[in-house]
Amino acid sequence: MNNLVRSNIAKLIPYKVNPTNVRWVLNANESPFNMFEQWQEDILNELKKENINLYPSANCDELRMLLAENNQCDAENIVCGNGSDEIIKMVTEVFVDQGDKVIIPIPTFSEYFTSATVAGGEIIRVPSNPDFSFDIDEIIRQTNIQDAKLIFLCVPNNPTGLASDEKDIQRIIDETAAIVAIDEAYFEFYGKSSLKIALENPRVIVMRTLSKAFGVAGIRLGYAIAHPDTIDLIQRVRMPYNISSLTQAVARVAVRKSQQVQQITQSLIEERKRIVTRLADLPVEIFESHTNFILYRTAKFSELMNAFEETGIAVRVYPNDPMLNNCIRISLGTIEANDAVIAVFKEAYQHD
Repeated sequence: MNNLVRSNIAKLIPYKVNPTNVRWVLNANESPFNMFEQWQEDILNELKKENINLYPSANCDELRMLLAENNQCDAENIVCGNGSDEIIKMVTEVFVDQGDKVIIPIPTFSEYFTSATVAGGEIIRVPSNPDFSFDIDEIIRQTNIQDAKLIFLCVPNNPTGLASDEKDIQRIIDETAAIVAIDEAYFEFYGKSSLKIALENPRVIVMRTLSKAFGVAGIRLGYAIAHPDTIDLIQRVRMPYNISSLTQAVARVAVRKSQQVQQITQSLIEERKRIVTRLADLPVEIFESHTNFILYRTAKFSELMNAFEETGIAVRVYPNDPMLNNCIRISLGTIEANDAVIAVFKEAYQHD
């Protein structure tokens, strides 16, 4: 059967999510708060409006209007996807043909590589600087030399937590002719956006999600914001009825709760500051974060990993990425979970 499989798919390593049976799951950048507990009545009332014997709104009309209002744009500037993963996939399908070059700064989110590979694109990896900031000059140079069709920028970046300066992003847009897809999954924790540029420039696409700050990762809802002409192109590859009635209903409730989400987000930002302060006296490299996770580099990697496992804390590591050697990414959790993380670090370094 292997001789019938497309060669680029045969070589593709699937994304695997290992089952976790631990006390605290801090490896997926999820919200530590189950918002269903707080929004239960609103969600159930919204679900009652749905006729699940019928297909859902094909274009997510009401949800797009709410998202547009929330982002101060028009509904025609928005397309919804089954998580931001589908948005990434659709953007790639629209712009990447067999053999087209795709620029991806590394390290970054793995889904860009998967989507580009499936589309038949040739990935040009641009290593980041030693401090994990994007090498802007090299991104521009490689894009122009390779005549690349698409650039993926994760701002703030996963897994480093760093955010590129607005002037640097503008340089990439101005000094290349490629499509620039900016993944703003962690926008709510950062506060700065390329949204205004995307609304005016058809080559710029902003990608967002409700999985992080909004705390509804389980419903799988992502969306893109772009010029209407660009949205029209993405709509052409979107599967009909790609967002279920149930997902749309919960998403509408979540977007209406934006003010509460902002308060929760601010509390997580304060928690992030507290963790960094508590660990500041340890010989651990803590990278600046504008997200709901923190990346650490430590000489006691193995000892810490054993301690996290014994404590029942699931964290994220990157054994196949030399750039992330000895790095551990840990999501922000509840105060109890964060205190447990702090205790593990303190214990590991107490005799130094």
